[in-house]
Amino acid sequence: SNQMLSSFNTLAGYPTKKSALGASEEFKSFKGTYALRQLAVDLNEGEWRYYDGGPKNVDVLLCLPGASGTAESMFRLMMNLCPKGYRVIAAQHPPYYSINEFVLGMDAFLEAVEAKDCHIFGAALGGFLGQQYCVHRPKRVKSIILCNSFWSTAAFAQTGSGLVSPMYQFTPGFVLKNLILSSFDSEGSSVSAPPVQEAVEFVTEQLETMAQGELASRLTLNCTELDCQGLKLSQEHLTIIDSLDKTARPAELKEELYAKYPDCKRAMCRIGGDFPFISAPDEVALYVEVHMRRVGVLVNKPQLDPSAAPQIVHDEGSEMQESKVSAKSPGTKAKAKPLFQD
Repeated sequence: SNQMLSSFNTLAGYPTKKSALGASEEFKSFKGTYALRQLAVDLNEGEWRYYDGGPKNVDVLLCLPGASGTAESMFRLMMNLCPKGYRVIAAQHPPYYSINEFVLGMDAFLEAVEAKDCHIFGAALGGFLGQQYCVHRPKRVKSIILCNSFWSTAAFAQTGSGLVSPMYQFTPGFVLKNLILSSFDSEGSSVSAPPVQEAVEFVTEQLETMAQGELASRLTLNCTELDCQGLKLSQEHLTIIDSLDKTARPAELKEELYAKYPDCKRAMCRIGGDFPFISAPDEVALYVEVHMRRVGVLVNKPQLDPSAAPQIVHDEGSEMQESKVSAKSPGTKAKAKPLFQD
């Protein structure tokens, strides 16, 4: 069948025809509006790939994709929210093989984009990493939106496609792509709604741009047994967005998330599949706006007293740190931000 042939071509690395969304005017317009930035923030070889849109004087909404997602997978969310006055950063982290590496990478990334804290929109693994970051850096995460996400990786660690997670590092890229693609349930997709199918095709195409190390590190994080015990965020500041139709996430993980956060806000997409931020973007953007308003992020409102803003950054030792920062990079403006520690 055609589908089999095209997935074979994909796995073998032959170019398949562009996905409808990848070839669309909408996506071209996104690429024309927001520049892809690349940033090496630590000794790790890889670079963070990210898009940064919207005004710089409002809170950052950091969007983290799942194991199969690139920064581009968040393009509809950015195109919806940035023109309304939100600052949205869609980011794709370099290969990190442990939560500790990820947390240090996030510290450096947030510093580089001059955000002392952020709100996180995390899809699947991205949501899990967002919760982990909040466990380790409670002062830096103001609120979290979890989309088709999970609280614990235990279920994945047990299935893990028969591979012990350290082995992913030595597994060829096309095998890893196959593992990820097989989770999208291709026999079900013929009956799923066109927007859901379109989203899967787009993500599959984006998957092609990811190197073996990126895939291996994400599968390692996804399948190393760990949970988010110790998260100190008030549940008022937590929203869970779930698709009601079929997704790759095992049902018990959805139930576990609800059990761990009984007082959070819940939002549902009737037809969303694994990537509702692509297949039902208006609905998801609306839920995100409601969440941001609830946690006090009001956009398109004049700042009451701009002169009060800098005082937030003064903590003990900030002068010392400031002089260090400016000494390190003579090109920075006098208003260099101190390095924040929690």
